[in-house]
Amino acid sequence: MSFVPVRSRRHAPWIVGVGGNTGIRDYGPETIVFDTNACKVVSGPKLLSTKLCPILVPMGERIYALAGMPCVTGDINFVPWFEVLDLSMARVIDNASGCCLLDCEWKPLPRPPFFPWDLTPTDYIFPPVDTVKSHVAVGSYILLSITGHGQKGTHMFDTETQQWAKLDDKDLPFIGRAIPLQGTLLFLGSSNTSDEITAYKIDVSVSSVASPSTITAGHMYSLSIVEIQMLTYLEDEEEIVTGCKLISFDYPAGNPGLCSLNWVNNDPHISFDFPQHVGELVTIRAYSNVDYLESTRALVISNQWKQVYSIYDPLRRLSSPCLAGVISL
Repeated sequence: MSFVPVRSRRHAPWIVGVGGNTGIRDYGPETIVFDTNACKVVSGPKLLSTKLCPILVPMGERIYALAGMPCVTGDINFVPWFEVLDLSMARVIDNASGCCLLDCEWKPLPRPPFFPWDLTPTDYIFPPVDTVKSHVAVGSYILLSITGHGQKGTHMFDTETQQWAKLDDKDLPFIGRAIPLQGTLLFLGSSNTSDEITAYKIDVSVSSVASPSTITAGHMYSLSIVEIQMLTYLEDEEEIVTGCKLISFDYPAGNPGLCSLNWVNNDPHISFDFPQHVGELVTIRAYSNVDYLESTRALVISNQWKQVYSIYDPLRRLSSPCLAGVISL
């Protein structure tokens, strides 16, 4: 299951979990909403196809769900690979069976043209393996890069026209999800060359002259990605931790910052390479006093604190990516 925050005009801030399997220890396959004000769990509509840990992109009151590793056979990560849930008219009712969402449902979207399609009988015996390796939401656009059978480049989905396009022959320069740095026009991600947390200025524009450019539905799109130097002035020469999950925050208002999360199995009865366990140690490092200097194109970070939490769940057990996803919200 994957998790994203959603702020609705009609409801309190929500944490929405999507996906999962049918196992008794899992949380799906469905949509689960946690109302942060009422502290209630609300059951939502099921996906049109079961997705274990989908790529989730919240945009306003809509949530886009994309299979991270599409399959051409079986019941998991099968078509439709791409769906959207509109929560603008959703309402919560409380009945004998618990709280549930009404007036909303998952709807299919155009399949990514770079996912496996028009396969031969041999292809179904040895199906191609594609994986979404990086993605970011920029304005009304979803950008992503994938791995598999010679696939390379940056692809885009325009949420307004609901059209796919290829923007660039080069992959996105980071691994996983890039997050917006609140209060700035920058994004943070783990560099695919150094694994270090790196800042990027990403812009998708519509213009008459662009290089590289893509024409789709009467529009010409161009992509610009500029890497921003990051400077740290931390005590004891401690550097920003790499290879972790990132979140950004803007609290107090006007003081943007970021957090990095690392986790490790703390279950004495299960080996460290086992995917599910009952205990976990989560280390959260927060970096504040973040300033972007436009004149020198540098991002300066000058403050840090660290906290370690011990978490225990004997009922459903813990899965590290899911746990970090919930905490990061």
